[in-house]
Amino acid sequence: MNLRLPSLILACVFSAALTLSAQVQPGRELVRLDPKNLVHDIAINANVATTITFPEKISLLTGFGLVTDPAQVNQMTGSKVGIVHYENVIGDTLVVRLVKPGEPCHATVRTTRNIYLLRFVPADEANLAVIVSPPVQVSAAVEVTPDKVVESRIEYNAEELVGMLSKVRNRKALQTLNPGLFNNWQERNGLMMTSTQKELITTIYEIQRNPAKDLTVFRCWLTNNSLKPYEFEPSGVKVRVGNRSYDTQLVDCANTVAPGQRTAMDVVLQGGPGGSREGLSINQDFRIEMPEAGRKLLLLPPLSSADAAELDATIDGK
Repeated sequence: MNLRLPSLILACVFSAALTLSAQVQPGRELVRLDPKNLVHDIAINANVATTITFPEKISLLTGFGLVTDPAQVNQMTGSKVGIVHYENVIGDTLVVRLVKPGEPCHATVRTTRNIYLLRFVPADEANLAVIVSPPVQVSAAVEVTPDKVVESRIEYNAEELVGMLSKVRNRKALQTLNPGLFNNWQERNGLMMTSTQKELITTIYEIQRNPAKDLTVFRCWLTNNSLKPYEFEPSGVKVRVGNRSYDTQLVDCANTVAPGQRTAMDVVLQGGPGGSREGLSINQDFRIEMPEAGRKLLLLPPLSSADAAELDATIDGK
């Protein structure tokens, strides 16, 4: 009898070892999750406590089917989702164990710097220990071909700018007749964005924007409080946002404002240099910058000898 006792003990130890190995996935006892995956599958069962270690401290864990007290299983008997008991043993480590089989339990874990999506899958063979790697940072850069760059450029068209300005001025009447004409347009009214340069005062009272065309229209008043007329080059008007000034594509205003008079001025911005898009927000604090008084002299090219002779003949009546 005594000789058979050691054999019986060895058989029990061997049977226990086989049982333990059957509860853990062979070759995947310790796994490191692929950081490229968005959702991570972790195999669990009722006989193995699976340890999950994150790269930072856990600040939040949530998911339907997660319980901190196994006694809560009685309250969720109708649930199709498997019930998982968990414990946050230390700051960066969870211990989970299946307490009721069912469909996979989904969980969201937030750490100091990242969010992880886990799926606890009930299985006969569980993962014993799991290491979670930081997720791969996905670049937001998108490769753009030269053809795409050319295609996305704004095509400047003087007739279109004039047409857009006319559309803005008549918006109230046009929108009543055809509401779809201003789909996706943006508008701000009742503004008092005023700037002063010496005796000149400019006030933006309305802004309209067509994002598809990257076009913004500023409706303004220009007041000359000086004692002499203000004559200027409309092409020199700029729009300031913060520390940057933008060149205008169209300015519709009289080029001379009499002393003490106020005149209407409409300013149109569209895109940037080379047809690029500026994408200005309509909700910014805009200011109008007026040029110094004075007009540019229109310099004509010198006449050729043939042109000069023709001009002399015309003057002499020949």
